[in-house]
Amino acid sequence: MQSQLVFQEKKERERLRIQNKLLSQAEKPALEHFFNGKSELSVLDIGCNDGNRTFQRFSDQRVSRVIGLEYNQELVEKAHRQYGDSKFYFYQMDVESQSFSEDLQKLADASGGREFDLICLSFVLMHLLDGEKLLSTLAHFLKKDGVIFITESNDCASTLVPDEKNLLEQFLDILNQDKYAGRRDTGARVSGWLADCGYDHIHVWCQGISAGKEELERKKHIFQTFFSYLPEDVEILLAEEPDNRAYQEWQKWLVENYEGLRQQILSKDSEITMGMQILSCEKVSL
Repeated sequence: MQSQLVFQEKKERERLRIQNKLLSQAEKPALEHFFNGKSELSVLDIGCNDGNRTFQRFSDQRVSRVIGLEYNQELVEKAHRQYGDSKFYFYQMDVESQSFSEDLQKLADASGGREFDLICLSFVLMHLLDGEKLLSTLAHFLKKDGVIFITESNDCASTLVPDEKNLLEQFLDILNQDKYAGRRDTGARVSGWLADCGYDHIHVWCQGISAGKEELERKKHIFQTFFSYLPEDVEILLAEEPDNRAYQEWQKWLVENYEGLRQQILSKDSEITMGMQILSCEKVSL
């Protein structure tokens, strides 16, 4: 049992490493645009996980203070051990709690200033009951010339060509019902939420991660990042509800089609795009 847990942990670390690589490539132009000509920047990174991606993104000398927030206490402790220092701080916090605004204010004041130049959210809003509420709250923690930077899934923009059996659509339909996978259309909704909250200069930097016919290694990375976790989710769901007919049907579909979908994506003739919105916006209008 222990060896299986270690294997799963290593597998998840590898998936996150590849995911971080893909996302870093997609986000780099936007972050460099923001960093250009600036110094002594303060960053709030919400959903920092184990701190690795936070550290990789913001080790830049132009950044002087980084606060990472994470719901999972074990991940916070891991981030502290590996990356915590006089620049990087990691804290456990629930962004949906009633006291979030007050808690964040106290934390920010104690670490060198209430407002931030850059606030980042990566695949956070899709897991919240009210993502728009969080965006509204964060406006009070953004400096006058500050930027909010958001990365979210947008499965309606995902494509696979050729896909005669519509395997991608079937896979995404299951994913859309997976309670652990979040709201898969969040990327398409974020611009509207930001506008409703009064943010200015909303800009979409990226609408998907793609791989062409000859990009086999990149296709492997895309598959591992966007497809590999569904079988694990279904296994967990069935362990929770063994008699759930929908979960049983999902498992049956995976047995019959998952490997075929993988082979189709990795085919030398295929082209794939996984929909994902990378957006930025500026301080709320007052």
